[in-house]
Amino acid sequence: MTAIRLKGLRSDEELAAAARSSLYLRLTEAFAFPSGALLGAIDSGRFAEELRANAAALPFELPVEGELSADGELEQAYIRLFEVGPGQPPCPLYEGSHRGGRMKIMEELVRFFEHFGLQPGPGDQPDHLCAELEFMHYLAFKEAAALSQGGPVEAFVLAQRDFLERHLCRWLPGLRLRLETVDAPAFYRSLVSVAGAFAAGDLAFLKRRRAKPDTELVPLPD
Repeated sequence: MTAIRLKGLRSDEELAAAARSSLYLRLTEAFAFPSGALLGAIDSGRFAEELRANAAALPFELPVEGELSADGELEQAYIRLFEVGPGQPPCPLYEGSHRGGRMKIMEELVRFFEHFGLQPGPGDQPDHLCAELEFMHYLAFKEAAALSQGGPVEAFVLAQRDFLERHLCRWLPGLRLRLETVDAPAFYRSLVSVAGAFAAGDLAFLKRRRAKPDTELVPLPD
């Protein structure tokens, strides 16, 4: 999966899909191991400004509240919280660590990805939060591109709705609650809160839209 850009969008639907895609990408970058570029953006306040600007462009209200500046060494905090620990990290960023039945979850995620010609990168796990957020970024981008070209969008709308309902919206609340029980920087507590609110708001937005049934979507087990 790669970062993608859209230009020349005009309609409200196109702009809404592009705004949603952009915010999913921003969250994907923020939940990855902190790069020098991300740390610089956080320290300068640019990250918080851009996240709030992305949220303001959404087709629904998403208040971005909380502390989005660094209050310590985020690299060490990321490793301590999300990557290492006795048995598993205190707050793993894998869906299967919060819901159980991880193999079944990963199989379903791979079917989602493969249906749209995607697959996780070498060494990546399909149930990592970054993989799921990036997939939503991709689907919203494809929706915006189809709208701009006058093509069909039903498959992309239904896939986003289904993916949120079956995955992100089912485990982000638990991730937020677990993060509150450990000594986590305010930055990550705020980030998880924003991600959970965004996923829930986006699902509600997508459910309000009308899409034709798409028989080509892969049937997924309950």
